[in-house]
Amino acid sequence: MTKKNNRRRANARKKKAEAAAAVDPSQPKPCKFYPEGTCRFGDECRFSHDLPAAAAAVEEKAAENQEVAAAAPVETKLVVVVEAKSNGVAEEEKKETTSPVSSIFKSSSVLPAALESSLSLFTPTQRDLAKKLCELPGSTNQSHLFENWSSSPEHDEKKKALLSKLESIDQSYPDGGLVGYLQNAVNLLEKSRRGENPLEGWSPSVPKGEAFTVGSDAFLSTEKLGLEEVGKCGFVLVAGGLGERLGYGDIKIGLPTELATQTSYIQFYIETILAFQSRYAAGKKLPLCIMTSGDTNDKTVALLSENNYFGMDQDQITIVVQGQGVPALTDNDAHIALDTEDPYDIQMKPHGHGDIHALLHSHGVAKSWLGQGMKWTVFFQDTNGLAFHTLALSLGVSSKLGLIMNSITCPRKAKQAIGAIVKLTKEGQERTINVEYNQLDPLLRATGHDNGDVNDDSTGFSPFPGNINQLLFNLESYVQVLHRTKGVMPEFVNPKYKDAEKTIFKKPTRLECMMQDFPTVLKGSEAEKVGFTSLASELCFSPVKNATADGVALQAKGTSSGSAASGEADQSNAVCEILRSLGCNVQEGTKVTFSGIEIGSGPDCVLKPSFAACASEFKKKFPNPSAVQISGRSSLVLSGDGLVIESLELDGALVVKCEEGASGVIRDLTVKNKGWVKVADETSADEVIQMRGYSMSKVETETIVFKQDGSIEGKYPTEVPTGDLSKPAAGEESEGDTLCGGCAIM
Repeated sequence: MTKKNNRRRANARKKKAEAAAAVDPSQPKPCKFYPEGTCRFGDECRFSHDLPAAAAAVEEKAAENQEVAAAAPVETKLVVVVEAKSNGVAEEEKKETTSPVSSIFKSSSVLPAALESSLSLFTPTQRDLAKKLCELPGSTNQSHLFENWSSSPEHDEKKKALLSKLESIDQSYPDGGLVGYLQNAVNLLEKSRRGENPLEGWSPSVPKGEAFTVGSDAFLSTEKLGLEEVGKCGFVLVAGGLGERLGYGDIKIGLPTELATQTSYIQFYIETILAFQSRYAAGKKLPLCIMTSGDTNDKTVALLSENNYFGMDQDQITIVVQGQGVPALTDNDAHIALDTEDPYDIQMKPHGHGDIHALLHSHGVAKSWLGQGMKWTVFFQDTNGLAFHTLALSLGVSSKLGLIMNSITCPRKAKQAIGAIVKLTKEGQERTINVEYNQLDPLLRATGHDNGDVNDDSTGFSPFPGNINQLLFNLESYVQVLHRTKGVMPEFVNPKYKDAEKTIFKKPTRLECMMQDFPTVLKGSEAEKVGFTSLASELCFSPVKNATADGVALQAKGTSSGSAASGEADQSNAVCEILRSLGCNVQEGTKVTFSGIEIGSGPDCVLKPSFAACASEFKKKFPNPSAVQISGRSSLVLSGDGLVIESLELDGALVVKCEEGASGVIRDLTVKNKGWVKVADETSADEVIQMRGYSMSKVETETIVFKQDGSIEGKYPTEVPTGDLSKPAAGEESEGDTLCGGCAIM
């Protein structure tokens, strides 16, 4: 009966309020939370803080909650959340003031009955966390998580599992635990609802950096400078993904980069690092850190262990596991989304690769590397077979310009759908960051650039280069910033709304962070030491991330398909482009289509990490480039540090191996055979074949092996003419000492 009376009174008050609003519709609706002391938005609140009206609103709200036991009058606190910047990181400063009408209201912080009766199941820490969630102010409390619990003991294990999950989230979120996450979410969601532009007031300009053409004098001289630094690098592989999107049932780093040698991405990366180490590290081990996820960690460890770490010492590799993600949120009050099929579980979503910075700090990885004598740290992602073509080049740029952070970029056309690296200034502040393409053009127009994002007449590209999320840091400065910030990156939220008022989400959202937002936490002169290195995308960026059907749709729009087929083709083409830039005669193959994806038929050139790594190294390995001819249908696989290709005419398939400690020269060799052919195959049970739409038929192959004992296997003369291959052949001009001494990359 009491509940019914309370309901009647609430309805009466509601009708009265509606009548008042009808009389004066211009007046804003009263805020229910201000008199309680729980309004989060202060003067920016869209509802009225007029005390009589607000008090009536709270009285109505209190009547709806009369089921709870009466409590003695208490003095509540008004929490005003003020966004502040401390050490470059967005933080929350909470100011407490006494609400002038708080004494007339009663506390409504009562636990749901089902939770109350289940508290004995949980640890003291878990009980405290559950209470905190239920006591969050006003409509932001999370009581709904427990309201539909059954009192039956058969669900006790599920209840304990949920509290364990919430506790784990609370411990892993670095900025105030789970409650901090929800408070951050409420603030960001309100800004999103109001349509606040995070770039408001910032003026864009072209950032500091250098763009290169492969093989040019500027390219080679900068790369040579960077090669002096290659042996002082720690490497960070951001590898949190499964291959499900590609139609692959395992981890993406286990995918083969190409079919010629079936070398996986992780093997390719490790062999490349080991090649750098053997030539430039002066006896030091170059460390590798891999960020995994809960889904990929065990598979990553198993893959490494089963393959003896692909030649690395086990102690060179550190694995850090990204948390299980963050709770999905259903509305602007940041209510945690329950699992649609299980009331004892919640929905989780990835927090983003920005977590890598906090992990490197909390695990002491970056600091440890600094102590080992490392000077740089390189961030790269899991399925970009071109990732290391820019390493020496970007190290040269960072050394010349004194950069703390260097973003590897590629030229982009104006308005192209790729984020751009932009320098922003505002009231004495400066930051060079990624700006999404759909934000850049309106930002330029709003700040006096009437034409917006346009191509430069001299280059044909936008002056703002495209971001590919490959980063290079000065390690000493990086460690200092991690110490100050704990590696916490600023978050953002991107809800998709159903209604014009932006109050209903199409699906749950979450807070995210990105590793490339590191410049936003830099202070003072640090922010001036951020720049970029730019190289054509066909030489530095071809991620494998899309299923074939998605790739077909992208290619139809004039965009790279990002498929397994295009990734393999681009990897070979990058090698061919470098060879062409040196003067080798490498022909182009015809265009072919497999499963709707168009690629070049060849040539397929695979240079193993033990053979060559950069344009300077290619120059050493091909000292007489005009004497090297490769047809468009050919396949060439080269491996071994002691191997040099002096003169070659290839029309078919050739594999040349040089064992460790051996040396060999290919000179005046002509190979013509049936070679290797890509054969359409859309029905294969092999996922690697199916995602490409073709298999590799190795019809005929010439194989030559230079043995450590001096013997040679294969059809090649045992006595090979010798000479000083470091000197140019007759008719060729010397281009100076551009030999890198032997790093390696495909």
